[in-house]
Amino acid sequence: MPPVLAVLFWAWVLVSIIVFLRRRATKRAAVRLAAAGHRADPSSNGEEVIPHTDADTDADVEADVPAPVPATVGAAAPSAPTPPVPPPGFDDPIAPIIDRPTGRSAPAAGVADALVGIRMPCDLVPLVLDRLATDHITLSTTGHEAADVGTALADEVERLGYVVHPISDHEVLATRGATGLRLTIRPPGPDGKHLTHPTARDESVVVEISLG
Repeated sequence: MPPVLAVLFWAWVLVSIIVFLRRRATKRAAVRLAAAGHRADPSSNGEEVIPHTDADTDADVEADVPAPVPATVGAAAPSAPTPPVPPPGFDDPIAPIIDRPTGRSAPAAGVADALVGIRMPCDLVPLVLDRLATDHITLSTTGHEAADVGTALADEVERLGYVVHPISDHEVLATRGATGLRLTIRPPGPDGKHLTHPTARDESVVVEISLG
């Protein structure tokens, strides 16, 4: 209940009690005077006088007291504000902003740290998994042209926030802050094999990524 309504309610209750007590006292005094006058009045001719009891007085007083007014329910909570209508020309949804990592002042601790968040394109998988080698990694894939693998990998490192600088047809340098990556794309030889990576499958494309 709001404070103002509470004050008004209790003020009304106090006034009602005062009126009730005053009316009750007045009616009791009137009853006593009427009874005393009837006993002293010789014109009553011996008729029985029925005294006015306190219960009758209380009933009369209660009938005169107005019924209590129910407390007013507090004001309803304000509704949520209506969002503003966009101005003309801004009704179409805005294309989402791509969150690109920002450059870091400290260099990456290793290749894994430099490539955090990468999604390897063209089904590239590690060719040799050397857990002790933290500054380079070798990947390979089959069924893709070397040029397509190089383009897709360059686009992916750009998504990570790197700036790509081509060095040759098969090698690029990617930089982001104090971190540099050297990416080398090696297509298969004329016989479909790799002299520098004999464990690679025939007709596969090998990718070397190293810190540099």
